Amino acid sequence: MTPFRFGPPHGQLYGIHHRAESGRAPVGAVLLCNPFGQEAIRTHRMFRVLAERLARSGIHAMRFDYFGTGDAAGDDTDGDLDIWRDDVLRAHEELRKRAPGVPITWLGVRLGGTLAALAAEHAPSAADRLVLWEPIAHGCAYLDELAGHHEQALEKSYSLVPKRFRAAPADEAIGFGMGARLVAQLRALNPARLAGLKARHATLITGAHTADVSAYAEAYRHAGCPTEQHMFEHVFDWASEEAINTALVPQEALQLLQSLVNPVTP
Repeated sequence: MTPFRFGPPHGQLYGIHHRAESGRAPVGAVLLCNPFGQEAIRTHRMFRVLAERLARSGIHAMRFDYFGTGDAAGDDTDGDLDIWRDDVLRAHEELRKRAPGVPITWLGVRLGGTLAALAAEHAPSAADRLVLWEPIAHGCAYLDELAGHHEQALEKSYSLVPKRFRAAPADEAIGFGMGARLVAQLRALNPARLAGLKARHATLITGAHTADVSAYAEAYRHAGCPTEQHMFEHVFDWASEEAINTALVPQEALQLLQSLVNPVTP
């Protein structure tokens, strides 16, 4: 596991490369695209465990923080969808340097899946495969969801926060700042924005409550992108402490993801 900085001096990003184990020829590489805010914190361990497993199986893996998130440069409110989309492409080039000559898969969870899809529109030949787990396509609904979780978190704070202060502010989501540009971009995000996915191959992972993703899969097929869909029956409340801190490293999820990003899997 090798941490490093990359990107322009004014906007350094933070990455971690899990090198494919020595003693075997690498068979592929995977770029892990984080979700947003608390969801990124609560999926951190799953991504780390997955990256370690991939490395042991002969696949390079790279985790990274977008500008304004995690250990990357910038403040919470500095990032937006355009910047983060470009960060995916920049991270891809960085991974390519460290894993030359092997197929690269982008794995994006939630908003990370959205960013991977947007990046693929700009560079359709970059990734050999996209794996998108419940990508966000209804931006307004997503903002409402974040606001609801924000208020629920305050309600569970042993009444330390007066009720009149529990409404979610427009520029914050469960402790993470959101710039006005990001909020506007999310409000403008709709399924049509993601219908033009361009990729060599795509896989969508959906849950029982994400039926709209099935429509995306069909739209991608009509657009000429070979697309398959996998239903994951384990229901995740992505902003729940119980769902994430205890078991967002469930064996069934890890096994599914590892099989989908493995380039030698039939």
